[in-house]
Amino acid sequence: MKEYINFLKDLDRRLQDYFEEHSEFIYCKKGCSLCCEKGDYPISEIELKYLFRGLVELDKTLKIKVKENIANIKKGEKCPFLIDSLCSIYSYRPIICRVHGLSYICKNNIVKVPFCANNNLNYSKVYQKGEFFTEPIFENLNTESLLKDFDFGEIRNLYDWIKTNN
Repeated sequence: MKEYINFLKDLDRRLQDYFEEHSEFIYCKKGCSLCCEKGDYPISEIELKYLFRGLVELDKTLKIKVKENIANIKKGEKCPFLIDSLCSIYSYRPIICRVHGLSYICKNNIVKVPFCANNNLNYSKVYQKGEFFTEPIFENLNTESLLKDFDFGEIRNLYDWIKTNN
């Protein structure tokens, strides 16, 4: 786990640079939780373990709210760690959450654009009708690609992890 934590520190530094480089296209701000409200949250086993470390660290009130959300989670609904439009485990969040908002190159040179580009948010100035009009980040920021040097375990949807472990 120590190697993973060090990896995240390095990744966060790189991502900070990417967010700064692309700041003119990024509209994310504190309290914007559209990406957390509804969706698919694929995470690896190592990320799940780290995420639950964050749960243990929460104060009692937040922990109770998160546990209630987990008990009532339904596939495709908001992330159970989202409380009052804020991530309760922000420092422990998975890679998909860390990279969300950025546009980058995936497998087969496909450009990954955040879904919020269709909601007049991130990259909406340079993404229209499936076409991207600026240079994306030339690093594959998918979880599987970033964790290739780790024994990261299986990657599954957060909902599936939670329902399997409850």
